[in-house]
Amino acid sequence: MKRSPTPLTEITRIDEANVGRLGLISIQERVPDTFSSWTVEFQVDGRPATLTCDAMPKYGGVPHGLDGDIATAIMDLYVESGCPDDGLLHTTAYQILKRAGLDDSGRYYTNLKQTLYRLRTATYSASEAWRDHRRGNWTTVTFNYLQGLDFTSGDEDLNLSRSSALRIRLAEPIVRSVRSQYTKPLDIEFLTSLDRPLTRALYRLLDARRYSPEDPRTPRLSYSVNLIDWAAACKIIDQRSNKIRSTLQGAHDELIERQYLESVEYDGRGKKQVITYRFVEVGGHKPELDIQSSPVMAELVSHKVSISVARRLMEEFGEIHIRERLQKFRRLLESGYRVRNRSALLVDVIRDQEDKYPEPSSAPSSVPGRAPAPVPPPARMPTLEEAMHEPETLEARVEKAMKTIQFLLRDRLSVSEYGLLRMGLIVGQPDPERIMRAALQAKRDGTLDAFTDDLLSVLTTMNHEVLSAAPGA
Repeated sequence: MKRSPTPLTEITRIDEANVGRLGLISIQERVPDTFSSWTVEFQVDGRPATLTCDAMPKYGGVPHGLDGDIATAIMDLYVESGCPDDGLLHTTAYQILKRAGLDDSGRYYTNLKQTLYRLRTATYSASEAWRDHRRGNWTTVTFNYLQGLDFTSGDEDLNLSRSSALRIRLAEPIVRSVRSQYTKPLDIEFLTSLDRPLTRALYRLLDARRYSPEDPRTPRLSYSVNLIDWAAACKIIDQRSNKIRSTLQGAHDELIERQYLESVEYDGRGKKQVITYRFVEVGGHKPELDIQSSPVMAELVSHKVSISVARRLMEEFGEIHIRERLQKFRRLLESGYRVRNRSALLVDVIRDQEDKYPEPSSAPSSVPGRAPAPVPPPARMPTLEEAMHEPETLEARVEKAMKTIQFLLRDRLSVSEYGLLRMGLIVGQPDPERIMRAALQAKRDGTLDAFTDDLLSVLTTMNHEVLSAAPGA
């Protein structure tokens, strides 16, 4: 029986438990192109198991670094689309970058294309290491993370751009696991707020190992593993013990600072060292704060700080300290301070004890004989309701409409037709809100096929008008 789509208002952020536990993507931010394969041998229920990856040097070697952020974003968008049984996801390059918490710039679109090629061409083989949740046993599977990939290009060089529409098909074993609910919870807001790709990759792997393979819903309070085995699980190239420790150190520090880890302990020497991670207890914090009655909490949430992180900051630093740091954060932004991830910067400004963010230069002194300019009153902190209902930009309206229409129409439009639709929405032909409401009404009336025919007619007319207006037409 075909599974009904998950309502857009009831999305749960999850990770497929096999993918998370096996660590298919190297945590290292950079690897040489020649690092095109790896093999990891380990024990599962007392039996030998093997995991291998074979990749293509021309695409940059094995999947690594930011590839993990992209893979997580694709998984999240797939779940949000209702976990269709064919594994198909209609999305855009822009939506993937934004869901991954990455910058919307030319360099990241280039990186995204390379990542998609790596995920499409790298072949994984898990021998007696892939959990079949329905049958409750361990199986052998071979797959590419992406089973299919089609996209529209944004320029003559066939590169991705903001207007690129994509059709992605996830690997069948991954789809089967997600649909059988062999998943674990994943805090996407916390993940994307972490600074470095290596920290995010280690967090994903650790958070998966924190849960038992047989019961991926109950978290452990600690996890111990041999250091060399852990390096293999992380796909670290240089497996000398001192190099492993130095590679992981920065990520350990950030995860401790962000209160995900309580401590990291090493025991023993050389290849016999054991590393033990002690986690901050899930749900071990003080009672929840009432967000609606706290303007400081409301402002943290308005800056896309997750509610769980906001509560943690309030408990640790108090409202007065955070209010002062919010004012400093606003002054930094007003001074033109360049930032990739605003929520991560805000959290760091609140936690900063070393004065890493000096006050912006003061305004020029007043001209003699001229009255000083009046100082505007401080901006009122928005309530949570106001923060959630700020006027949307055209970009946000287009993305909301695209997401809804892709969710409803699925394969009724091709990748190129979705790309044409997105360009039309940008210029208001058709209007984003109007076409989204019409699509929802067609879904309720059971007339999506007729709606699609009408939409295609509009897109065809628009395309002809654009071509006829082009120079040399």
